[in-house]
Amino acid sequence: MDKNKSIMDFLIAFFSLVPLILYTLVAILLTVIAVFSLWDAVQIISQMIISLDFATKIIDVINAILLTITIIVLFETVTVYFKTKHVEVRALLIAGFTGMVRHVLVYNVSTVDPLVLFGTVSLLAVLIAGIILVKPEPVR
Repeated sequence: MDKNKSIMDFLIAFFSLVPLILYTLVAILLTVIAVFSLWDAVQIISQMIISLDFATKIIDVINAILLTITIIVLFETVTVYFKTKHVEVRALLIAGFTGMVRHVLVYNVSTVDPLVLFGTVSLLAVLIAGIILVKPEPVR
C-alpha cells in the first residue's frame, strides 16, 4: 500500500510540474515575441519619419503597438499564473479586446462584408461585457 502511495505521490508531483514547465516556456516565447514586436514598431516609426509618409504608416504603427500590448497582457497573465496558480480571465478578455481593436483598425470598412463587420461588432460587445462583468480576482 505504501509503495502505491509513493508512486501516486511521485506521479502527482510530476504532473504538477508539467504546467509550470509549459508556462515557463510560454513566458520565454512571449518575451522573445514582445521584443521583436517592439522592434518592429520602432522600425515602422523610423520608416514613417524618414519617408514623411504619416498618413499611410500611422495605421501600421498603431497595429504594431497594439500587437505589442496584446503580447504584454498575455505575458502578464502568465506571470500572474506563476504567483497565484490561477489564470486571470479578465486579463485574457482585455487581450482579446485589444486584439479585436487592432483587427478593426486594419479593416477597410468599405470592402468588408457587412456580416463579417456585424460579427466583429458582436464579438467586441461580448468582450466589453465580459470585461465589465468579470471582476478582478483578489490578490492573495
